[in-house]
Amino acid sequence: MIHRQTTKELIAESLKELFAQKSADKITVKEIAQNCGITTATFYNHFLDKYDLIVWIYAEPIKNIIKKVNNGNYHLHDAIFDVVSYFAENRKFIINAITHTSGQDSFICHVFRINFQIMSDYIKTTKNIKTLTTKTEMLLKIYVYGTVQLVCEWLITNMPVPINDFVNFLEEGLPEPLKIYFYENKNS
Repeated sequence: MIHRQTTKELIAESLKELFAQKSADKITVKEIAQNCGITTATFYNHFLDKYDLIVWIYAEPIKNIIKKVNNGNYHLHDAIFDVVSYFAENRKFIINAITHTSGQDSFICHVFRINFQIMSDYIKTTKNIKTLTTKTEMLLKIYVYGTVQLVCEWLITNMPVPINDFVNFLEEGLPEPLKIYFYENKNS
């Protein structure tokens, strides 16, 4: 079956291809557009800038992974495994984004924000609440910041920990008070 790409997916593939050749800070929107045969105006119809594109490339698959938690036989362990696998499969892209973005456009800052927001939204939806308690929010931030930093270190330093063991460590690191949000069925 032929998979038809959206314009966003086409632009994302263009950037990924360029990332294999250059660092993120050296790539321009014009290059991204030319590489996939579109105009820069078309690029800007879909993304604010290249950093917005970098974040989108990361965020889309992660959102889809987290949405599947507690859906049938897909649980937090599976989500962590899929997220870590995504990082491992896109290692060069992720490392380029981590090491060649900074300040307000820092990839790592966006990853923290996205992961916290996705997990926070998941908890709110699952428990049908509008806001997290201060304790839940703080524990979630600690978990997200710690796991994101550790995954980045695992990738960058090529840490000799097999993926299955690494996933188990990340799952075991979830603070006990947060487990009720990720290990209970949505309908309970």
